[in-house]
Amino acid sequence: MVVENATIIGVGLIGGSLAGAWRKASFARHIVGVEADGSAAEAALRLGLVDEIQSTVPAISDLIAICIPSDQIAQQVADLSSHRAAIFDVGSVKTPILDALVARLNAIPERFVPCHPIAGSEHSGPEAARADLFENATTVITPTSSLNPAALQLVRSAWQATGAEVVELTPAAHDEMLAVTSHLPHLLAFAFMQQIQPEHQQYTGSGFRDFTRIAGANAELWWRILSMNKSQVFKAAQDFDVNLQALLQSLADGDKQSGIAMLSAAVKLDPGEDA
Repeated sequence: MVVENATIIGVGLIGGSLAGAWRKASFARHIVGVEADGSAAEAALRLGLVDEIQSTVPAISDLIAICIPSDQIAQQVADLSSHRAAIFDVGSVKTPILDALVARLNAIPERFVPCHPIAGSEHSGPEAARADLFENATTVITPTSSLNPAALQLVRSAWQATGAEVVELTPAAHDEMLAVTSHLPHLLAFAFMQQIQPEHQQYTGSGFRDFTRIAGANAELWWRILSMNKSQVFKAAQDFDVNLQALLQSLADGDKQSGIAMLSAAVKLDPGEDA
């Protein structure tokens, strides 16, 4: 499948990587970027990620990717609700976006396909974009009951063209899952870094860097994500606290058997790369 005219709203890391992946796969013949940040727009053009920059979405667009912060997505979808194109987002939270659309429109547009690619980086901007960012990564689609089948198939093909593995979840299941696998790890990394002082830096190694890498992510963006999914993040944090306290209690009691059992259970899991 080839799309004649694709538009990407927001040509930063995710939007730029999507454009690069589509070019690599020859999925889109013409890619328009809609980007309010002038320097990002200029970089996306210079890097060849998009063919042109426009201030609004062209009427001829066949596919529209909304790659902007999660708390801005519902308004953008609402503004495009009458557009003929299939539309999808890349938001890290799903239920609040859909609830906001219902509040605005009393319905979810039938050509809007809620998506979330589980891939990313602590870096941002089109300069950080990679055409292989989504290869072998999971992209979650959370279909709604009113979703147009043709729009769903087109968006599924768009993600498959990037090399992503596409799976489907309900919006609620997505938000619960990502609170554990992505949102809580970021929260913990941000919290941990509050106790790090300059004198600690000399004594850090690869383990420290592995654990704290995601604390370098965009603070404004992550505050928005955590705020939108806070009920699920609170639940995940409470479960984490139970496990942390249990492990600390084993240390306090000198309970080697219990402590090693918990450490061994963790080692048996195969941690994936969070985004």
